[in-house]
Amino acid sequence: MAAYLKKRGFRVTTAADSLAARDMLLRNSIDLVVLDIMMPGENGLALCRELRAGTATPVIFLTAMAEAADRISGLEIGADDYVVKPFDPRELVARINAVLRRTNMLPPRQSGEKSKKVRFESWVFDLEKRELQGADSVSIPLSAAEFRLLEVLVHRPNVVLTRDQLLDLTASRSPQLLIGASTTR
Repeated sequence: MAAYLKKRGFRVTTAADSLAARDMLLRNSIDLVVLDIMMPGENGLALCRELRAGTATPVIFLTAMAEAADRISGLEIGADDYVVKPFDPRELVARINAVLRRTNMLPPRQSGEKSKKVRFESWVFDLEKRELQGADSVSIPLSAAEFRLLEVLVHRPNVVLTRDQLLDLTASRSPQLLIGASTTR
């Protein structure tokens, strides 16, 4: 698969397991991850969950796990797409391009540096504490989803975002791909 993607203009880095994938993600600027659920060692679901908690890098599962419950679980954890083996390599390329197109179309952040506290109206949004403070200095703890949504909105003031853009920005974008390999064919 790596050779096929390279022939189609992608820069590809491969990883044999989740430990190697983490190392590659730290050392390289990865634009999209193609991940198998049944990776040696820790499974791809756990790696995807971790990726989603700390980055917006898109993830496509490429796996033999074909049951509806498996696909739903993978997408709910934060994958941007799910391809079941066996598959046509052209379909994977089309799906990679679609995810990259969708994530690259998102409006960029308006501010250069992330400040630790963002002020708007009579509110203070503390990014480190993950809470919102009102004018009376009472702290309001935020759920993970509320935090991600508010973070997206404060870093893109006066930008109209579609529902799909909000979902993409809060989920989880010359592409550099990381392929988490497994022995499953």
